[in-house]
Amino acid sequence: MASPVVATIFHFVAFAYYCYIYAFYKINVDLKLPHHGSFGGDLKFLTVWCTLFQILYFFICCVTDLILTSGSRTRIGQTFMGLRDWFFCSIAFPITLLVALMYWGIYAVDRELIYPERIQGIYPMWLSHCMHTYIVFILLIEAYLLKHTQPSRKSGMMGLLFVGLSYLLWMLYLGFVKDLWVYPFLQVLEGIYFGIFVVVTALFLAGLYFISERCNLALGKNKPDTDLMYSKID
Repeated sequence: MASPVVATIFHFVAFAYYCYIYAFYKINVDLKLPHHGSFGGDLKFLTVWCTLFQILYFFICCVTDLILTSGSRTRIGQTFMGLRDWFFCSIAFPITLLVALMYWGIYAVDRELIYPERIQGIYPMWLSHCMHTYIVFILLIEAYLLKHTQPSRKSGMMGLLFVGLSYLLWMLYLGFVKDLWVYPFLQVLEGIYFGIFVVVTALFLAGLYFISERCNLALGKNKPDTDLMYSKID
């Protein structure tokens, strides 16, 4: 089977998978969790942002695939390819790594801080893996199946910085204005300690960007450019 066909099938399967996972979470889990009904709902959590990013990314992939496999080489096709690659490299991959590493890192230290036993009956472990573990492997497969043009570091870092700052400001608004601390330890950080936390988190996120860049380039180095791949099945 031609690799573009495999990539296209993978994109549609991944899109359907994430839509199902999110729908299952909203219908069977979110309504029963303690945060339900509070200001911001589940959008307080970076995990939910990450899941929505995956849905958006694979939706863009599906639209791009449909345009390219139709034989069209119009400007809109090039635009969607650029958007797909930029979103993958700048946001989807680094944020996925951040969510997985932070979740399982905190879990290893004290699971009660991130996944207390009292909610396991509501939020099953398999769903937790779907939203915090398998997300990394799915994007590694994506990087292997399809070569993504890496954006300039300035463009990529600016996109990631925008998302990171947006979430940080959202958390601060919830905490200081609504008195809803998504992560309770932030409530006790004051002055220099809060500044150190922000700087360290920013540096960690920047490091994840470079890791995702290396992974993308390494896994896609033997793949032809997208234009060449899809021209074989025109």
